[in-house]
Amino acid sequence: MRIGKFLPAAVLLASAASCAQPAAVIGIRAAIDSALHYYPELRAKEFRIAGAQASVTDASDLWLPSLKISDQMDIGTDNGVAGSYFPLGLIPSTSGGIRADANSTLFSGNIGVAYLEHELYNFGLNGARVDAARSLAEYSAADYDEASYLLRYRVAQLYFELLRYRLLVSVQQKNVDRYQVLYNYIRAYTGSGINPGVDSSIANAEVSRARIQFIQTEETYRKLRQEFLSYTGLSSAGFDVDTSLYHIPDDRISRIRTLVSADSITSRNPVLAYYTDRWQYSLAQENLISKSYLPKLSLIGSVWFRGSSISPKDVYGSLATGWDYSRSNYMAGLAVTYNVIDLIHRRDKTDVQHFESEALREEIGQQKTILENQYQQAEVAVQAAVRRGQEVPLLLAAARSVFAQKSAQYDAGLANITDLTDASYLLYKAETEEVELMPDLLNALLNMAVTNNTLNAFLTNF
Repeated sequence: MRIGKFLPAAVLLASAASCAQPAAVIGIRAAIDSALHYYPELRAKEFRIAGAQASVTDASDLWLPSLKISDQMDIGTDNGVAGSYFPLGLIPSTSGGIRADANSTLFSGNIGVAYLEHELYNFGLNGARVDAARSLAEYSAADYDEASYLLRYRVAQLYFELLRYRLLVSVQQKNVDRYQVLYNYIRAYTGSGINPGVDSSIANAEVSRARIQFIQTEETYRKLRQEFLSYTGLSSAGFDVDTSLYHIPDDRISRIRTLVSADSITSRNPVLAYYTDRWQYSLAQENLISKSYLPKLSLIGSVWFRGSSISPKDVYGSLATGWDYSRSNYMAGLAVTYNVIDLIHRRDKTDVQHFESEALREEIGQQKTILENQYQQAEVAVQAAVRRGQEVPLLLAAARSVFAQKSAQYDAGLANITDLTDASYLLYKAETEEVELMPDLLNALLNMAVTNNTLNAFLTNF
């Protein structure tokens, strides 16, 4: 029985056995939807958006006045001396009690106070606070949009890589089966003395090499599956990618290519929008810093009530007499506060923030250049894949013909083992080129789409 006649049937039977239990197929858009709902980084960014939106309300409420109310009841001594001092917030106040000798008798007293302070005018500081908070909210939203955009891109990229290695595993298995069939028949020939014994050793080595390639390819495929699961949160139970993507017709590829083509990279790209909003937030911070060092005009007012067990004639009464209010006062005024040295601080801190803003502005230009370069490289890759697509069928047909001829010639004793293994390797490389062509093309189109903000439109085709 000739090798060339038996081999295709053996390969088909082995391939059918390997596909006897098909796994559940998950589509690319279903995988992306799962990732958008599951991926922890996006959940964290959603909370940051909520926090940034709450900061807008907080900044809007900062114009409200400060109104403090307190009441205290005290027991102690009342001894004072003439003179002023800086209280520093640590020294208790003593009212009256200036006499020739110290008196250790206890007194009781109480005081109730209501103190109001309201910034009537602060040269736009309130507006700058609100603007900075709104800019932070927009920046946080842009951060989420960029992360979700790149997550869709990464999941799609992984999906196409899974398709590539899913097909490569099949090719590697077919290659192992082919070499195994070769080895079995060559061993039969060498055992009968028809061919030299070294042929069997060479064929056995080729089987081992094919198996090693299969193991390495399967390892990569399993690693990609695990990464895919970590993004999508899907169950680790068996699933399969949609291998029908391998058979996308040419007219559909042409429509997708037209869809993702663009003359320039626009600011609507979520990646560029993220960098732009980050720059805008830095400018808002720069304005806020500048406004925070300007003068402030405040309305201040206070009402307070006092009680004491010491009489106006410095007679110490019963402690119980000190718990009732016996005096009341009120006071109101306008205050302008300004730290002159803040002129220096304002200049220094605004300079620091200004240079940060300039750096972020340059990053926008850098990121646009990167996207433009990625787009041009992707376009080159698409053109190359299309040209490869014209050659691969010719290569595959020629490789199959060469393998069939060398198989027949080996059977007839007209070719040696080297010729046969070379023909088998040529066929393996042709099959590899065939299955890698579509994933390469899809990845290149995906890279074009992600750079020019047509990713969502691109994904609607799958």
